[in-house]
Amino acid sequence: MKPALCVAFLTMMFAATCNCNPVEVNEEIVQLKADVEVLKGVVASIKTFMEEAAAGNNPWEGKAGPPGPPGVGGRDGRDGEHGRDGADGLHGRDGIPGRDGIPGRDGIPGRDGIPGRDGEKGDVGNSGRPGIEGREGPAGEPGLKGESGQAVSGAIYTRWGRTTCGSNAGFVGGSQYDNQGGGGNYQCMAYDAEYNSDSTVNSFGLLAGTEYRPSSTGIFESSAPSQNAPCTICLAGTRSSVIMIPGKRSCPTNEWTFEYEGYLMSEWYNYNGRTTFECVDAEPEYIEGESANDNGALFFFNKASCSQGVPCPPYDARKAITCVVCTK
Repeated sequence: MKPALCVAFLTMMFAATCNCNPVEVNEEIVQLKADVEVLKGVVASIKTFMEEAAAGNNPWEGKAGPPGPPGVGGRDGRDGEHGRDGADGLHGRDGIPGRDGIPGRDGIPGRDGIPGRDGEKGDVGNSGRPGIEGREGPAGEPGLKGESGQAVSGAIYTRWGRTTCGSNAGFVGGSQYDNQGGGGNYQCMAYDAEYNSDSTVNSFGLLAGTEYRPSSTGIFESSAPSQNAPCTICLAGTRSSVIMIPGKRSCPTNEWTFEYEGYLMSEWYNYNGRTTFECVDAEPEYIEGESANDNGALFFFNKASCSQGVPCPPYDARKAITCVVCTK
């Protein structure tokens, strides 16, 4: 029904049923028209509501206004729950083999295995070498007591170039001056030699007498050159130590007893043979009948080589080096 017809219909109904004057009726009609306009708006709103609902929109929401300013950042939300593990991937290809590692330590030795069965008996082998000599057996019973002897004690030394010291005099022996082999030290040889066998030898060293070679120094007597040197073994019965001091003429302290002084002598420096240094008495004796120049072993004076580390002074490159023998 159209709104105009509704207003006419309502007027007629109102006039027929109401005993009102015309003025009041007009006022009511005006009010009704106003109400009709309101109803039109309501009907339009209802129509719009129905259309929005039919379109699937929420008719209660108004239209979107312009975008507002950005809001303040919200706080971070809580961590979500861990997702489920994914399915295992496919196996990758084998990689290139790595380098060999450092060898490990040796393991603990294993236990001994069970002994095997005995093998067949072999042939008898060759005789082995003699075994190592066994330990000494227990000591035997003491022997019979011997006769009492005299104990010998004291400092023993050789006095080169002299015979006065006891009954053990001899001659000085050594290797020939130009021999490349043989002994390198002088020996005080006994006059009365003893041998253990009548057999002769074909390979040997040579022992010669020792001659003085003082040259014309004026230190020994003029007859000393080529004379053979004697010697003797001395015993200082009340003393136990002996010392030869090269380069000195006196003993170190009063605790030492002076035995003799002399000169430090040896083979000549430019010959093939080498000998020890010996302290030859400053007043040498000679062996009678042995004055020929046989060129056996030789006794030469020694002097200091100042260019090779010897302190000069006090040593003097021109003078014969002295020596002293002391006991204590």
